[in-house]
Amino acid sequence: MRVAVVGASGFVGRALIKHLLDHTNHEVIALSRTPLNLDHPNAPERYRAISCDLHNPLQLEHGLAGIDAAYYLVHSMLPGARLNQGSFADFDLSLADNFARTARMRGVNHVIYLSGLAPTGAEISQHLLSRLEVETTLRSYIPKVTCLRAGMIVGPQGSSFTMMVRLVQRLPLMVCPAWTRNSCQIAVLDDVVRCLAQCLEQTELQGRTFDLGAKPAVSYRYMLETTARLLGKKRTLLNAPLLTIGLSRLWVSLVTGAPKDLVYPLISSLRESMLVRPDHQWPYESPPLKDFVTAAKENLPDVLAAVEKPHAFRGTKPGRESTVRSIQRLPLPAGKSAAWVAERYLAMLPKLFPLLIKVRQTDGRIFLQLTFLPITLLVLQFSHERSSSDRQLFYVVGGALVSRKNSRGRLELRETLGGQACLAAVHDFVPALPWIIYRWTQAEVHRWFMYRLAKAIRS
Repeated sequence: MRVAVVGASGFVGRALIKHLLDHTNHEVIALSRTPLNLDHPNAPERYRAISCDLHNPLQLEHGLAGIDAAYYLVHSMLPGARLNQGSFADFDLSLADNFARTARMRGVNHVIYLSGLAPTGAEISQHLLSRLEVETTLRSYIPKVTCLRAGMIVGPQGSSFTMMVRLVQRLPLMVCPAWTRNSCQIAVLDDVVRCLAQCLEQTELQGRTFDLGAKPAVSYRYMLETTARLLGKKRTLLNAPLLTIGLSRLWVSLVTGAPKDLVYPLISSLRESMLVRPDHQWPYESPPLKDFVTAAKENLPDVLAAVEKPHAFRGTKPGRESTVRSIQRLPLPAGKSAAWVAERYLAMLPKLFPLLIKVRQTDGRIFLQLTFLPITLLVLQFSHERSSSDRQLFYVVGGALVSRKNSRGRLELRETLGGQACLAAVHDFVPALPWIIYRWTQAEVHRWFMYRLAKAIRS
């Protein structure tokens, strides 16, 4: 088969690609923003890396051409532009919807998604809710979706384990909030990769959902104590029941050097224990999933020897241009479409700014102009060939507010979640205003406008 690994540059993606090249005869296509160069003896014959911005349907269409099955390993907690407006959950939803639509169009009939363990009967964090939302989105487009849910994945480039090691290395005295006594069933990277590969090969696993987690379940405090012992560090751990999730996120980010965009969602997910559901256990007992002590012993040397930051710590560096990406989720009333939202979008502009902006439409072009001066702020070109009732696409082709060097900016309105919501997204926009002025004027006006648009749609 031709198998795509989407999100190939992450630590799971890299390990999975190596496993597939070592143990199967499949051709592997690696999709990531920066092409993943791989030094492997089988790479020349069975490996190809493609640069692909997953927010860009045209690039996805090229990357998924001729693909039989795909791994979806994408989580968008770190920024990919100089300014990212919107929650990571909306970014994740947009990416998943974009991928799934394109995969369906390209005839990909099996997708394997690495999701997260979710507590049952308890409050679920926004981070874990987002993972479940992605599962729902994939299943709404793809005939066969296999989901593996895992908690902390212990591996040499794993962000969670690296943060734990750094906490132990740098803090002789650790104040442990109540959440550190919650339990978790970890999964080691090698086991996760092996199970992901089995889901591709074994038809009886396909289309189902499994929870991956080693026995016994251990607390986060136990993991800290065990890591300290394996490092030969004498550490004092004190209980602090009043230390909040918010304060925990702050000190974990400061001590470990991990970006807050990564730390905050992860720590917020630790309010409840992360355990395998009895009716969703991995069906094979051999080989057994490695426990935390075994996993830590095997992976500590690589974590300690690492010269570069983990991939998840680095994020995506924007190019020289000051690019903007803004994604907001709008409610979508029953019976309404993305085309209806586009009409409301354009109608709201002169209503909210009656003495400032007028909107003129002609020959598929939309001109946003000042009412009191002959100045065109933005020119949008409607794309007839790439639009439909559930997706409206406009290219930003001119105007005083857009950089003359920018030829990729676009506005997209797209239905998602089975028509329950509409994503309003601005992609690859480069402003003409100096960055500091843009950031605190035009960008904030856009944020306020989207808030008012959502409010108007709800009413």
